[in-house]
Amino acid sequence: MKLEYSILEHLSNNDNGKFVDVTFIEDDYVSIGNALAELQGRNMILVDRTSSRDFEAFGIGNDRKKALKAKIKMNGRIYFHSMKSKIGKVDSSDERKNRWSLSYFF
Repeated sequence: MKLEYSILEHLSNNDNGKFVDVTFIEDDYVSIGNALAELQGRNMILVDRTSSRDFEAFGIGNDRKKALKAKIKMNGRIYFHSMKSKIGKVDSSDERKNRWSLSYFF
């Protein structure tokens, strides 16, 4: 859930209509791929499936990690803002509790 939120936040902040690289959000490459597949399955993002160039003829192996690029859709934007508002509501209730505990001492 946290990884999905950070992916949606990155895509929302860097949205320019093109695919955005999300490879370096998390160190675990497999978990990013799984989170992208989950978000794509729920119709929140588009994932760029174009393969990178084949450099085998130049002596460079193809065992390197490919860049994972995605673009946020309107459903993803709505879901991200709903998650963002839920997080904001939790923080505001904690502040209210802190105010009451401080007012007890005065």
